[in-house]
Amino acid sequence: MTVETNFPLISGQISIDLVNTELVRNGIRHDLLTDPENVISWFHTLTKHNILFNEQFTSDIERWAKDALPLLREVRSYLRESYENLADGQELSSSWITHMELFIQQAPFSYQLINNELTPTPIGKPANAIVALIAFNALKLFSSNQLRNIHRCANPDCVLLFIDTRGRRKWCSMKICGNREKVTRHQQQKKKEDV
Repeated sequence: MTVETNFPLISGQISIDLVNTELVRNGIRHDLLTDPENVISWFHTLTKHNILFNEQFTSDIERWAKDALPLLREVRSYLRESYENLADGQELSSSWITHMELFIQQAPFSYQLINNELTPTPIGKPANAIVALIAFNALKLFSSNQLRNIHRCANPDCVLLFIDTRGRRKWCSMKICGNREKVTRHQQQKKKEDV
């Protein structure tokens, strides 16, 4: 039985969506990947949104979620630090590309057509395969210069990251933080008017 968790898929990029499995609610930081059931739920969320496909893996997630958990947390920690540094105007470390390539080497790719799209399919243990796909996505974002557009949410209490290609976006999501800010401003304005 999987745990029902709402994962914020605000970027459509698996490497950023992995980083965003840590979030803040009511001022408390929460880790959405604390046990294999969370990994299963996250995986099903990703497949539901066509970010991952079952065909990319050699066995069902239920069989390898426990093995994937520590690997996902390791790559998430590394990517969070790297992506936050980029969002703060710093450069990636000189070893970043090598680090991502090492993750991919644990489960190198073949390719197959899935939904009429040429899709990387890792060859190797499924736990390594999901990490390889995350690293591949990170390298694709880097090579296409999309990572230069990575930003933190304007809400100082939010730790979610996103890519803004237009230079106008302030919030991780209007649904998550943008509307909260608008409601807060409205309530403050209303209090001023009532005084």
